[in-house]
Amino acid sequence: MNSTALQSALREWTMLIRTPRLWATFSIVVSIFVATGPSGTIDTMGLAERAAFWGLLHAAAWAIAIFVITLGEIWLAAHIRSQTLLLALNAIAATPFVAAAVEAVRWSWLGAKPTLGSYGEQMLVCLPLSILFSLLSHMTMSSGAKQAVVDTMPLTPMENRHEPRPTLLERLKPEFRGPLIHLTVEDHYTVVTTSRGRQLVLLRFADAVKETGTTDGVQTHRSHWVAVDHVACVTRSGSRLVVQMKSGEQIPVSRSYADQVRNRFPVT
Repeated sequence: MNSTALQSALREWTMLIRTPRLWATFSIVVSIFVATGPSGTIDTMGLAERAAFWGLLHAAAWAIAIFVITLGEIWLAAHIRSQTLLLALNAIAATPFVAAAVEAVRWSWLGAKPTLGSYGEQMLVCLPLSILFSLLSHMTMSSGAKQAVVDTMPLTPMENRHEPRPTLLERLKPEFRGPLIHLTVEDHYTVVTTSRGRQLVLLRFADAVKETGTTDGVQTHRSHWVAVDHVACVTRSGSRLVVQMKSGEQIPVSRSYADQVRNRFPVT
């Protein structure tokens, strides 16, 4: 585990907690707890106090769990291909932290001092919640909050040709395996953009470029590679060249790669 993974997880966590799906699910779960009043809170607390108590408890548990799960999603995804196993491991890893957060809130609010036995019981109770957090985080990250901006462009000719699939695509989640569009560097990761989305991959940029296989592409910069089929044109910006992608994105061209780009595209 390194600082880069922690920074990426924090970035993902920030994006996840802003998604409407997360807040909708959070509101439903908290409302159920407030209405049913488990753990005796229906008898000892009024409606307003129950809402405050369960809102605080769930906010603490969800915030901690989602960060741990997001960190696991980023770090373990480079080592584990099975999505089921990844979800399960993330849920198990988050459970002790969720239980600790619940025990801390109960102690501060109810005066219920934690014991080893109560902590063990909380872990059993929190495991299903951690599974929910793991599923919710994974679904949100996959649908476009952290790492994926799904492209709605129609299928390109490459998707209809029977060509060998680039090795790089095998590193992506199945829903993102489409024709390659763009590779770029982010910290020690490579951001892989396809016609189906975008995913962060723990892989050196030079190795990622090698794994593009037969995809016709050009490196424009030490941190950028583009697929020829998805380039709209090449223009000038002052003394520099800029690759205009069909998606509207602009990719810089460094001086050391300028001749290579000019050889492939007319400059307008």
